Amino acid sequence: MGKLSLTTILLIFLSVVSLCYSQQTDLVIDEKPAPKLINPIQTHLRVYWHENFTDPNPTSVVIAEAPSTNSSATQFGRTYTFDNPLTLDPVSTVDVVGRAQGLYAFTSKEEMAFTLTLNVLFTKEKYNGSTILVYGRVNVDNTVKEIPIVGGSGVFKYATGYSSVQRTSFDPATFNNVIKYDLFVNHY
Repeated sequence: MGKLSLTTILLIFLSVVSLCYSQQTDLVIDEKPAPKLINPIQTHLRVYWHENFTDPNPTSVVIAEAPSTNSSATQFGRTYTFDNPLTLDPVSTVDVVGRAQGLYAFTSKEEMAFTLTLNVLFTKEKYNGSTILVYGRVNVDNTVKEIPIVGGSGVFKYATGYSSVQRTSFDPATFNNVIKYDLFVNHY
């Protein structure tokens, strides 16, 4: 058996090393044209968000704030998380059709405005388990607010659209409130 040259040994070594690293590590696995989505549907849904800040069972709580938040006229830096019931009725919380779950943080130093990340989770009938993702800036002083719908799941896959939001009741002593959400959802 003849001697292997240094070049041959180096080539064999590099081949073995390259085989060890040849597993799929690319960010993009496959790229192809997106399917043509046909027959878009626009669904208009109306739900009422019931937010409760008071004990014994608050549905919205402060999870963070800056040291300067209490001296800020705009609550800049205060962040809440929430799990509010959604109903078809602005008065009663008996017939819950879903949950409003997410976060909002006061993000403006100049005006009462916050950034909202809201997952609308449906728990009844044909929408059970489906979600709509609402994300955007909300100016508290606007009577009617429009917030983009940026996604969804289940029945609302590929969702886009907007939500029109209006407060229907507010208790200044507790900050408990009811908000009407009209969701205009384009989906397939």
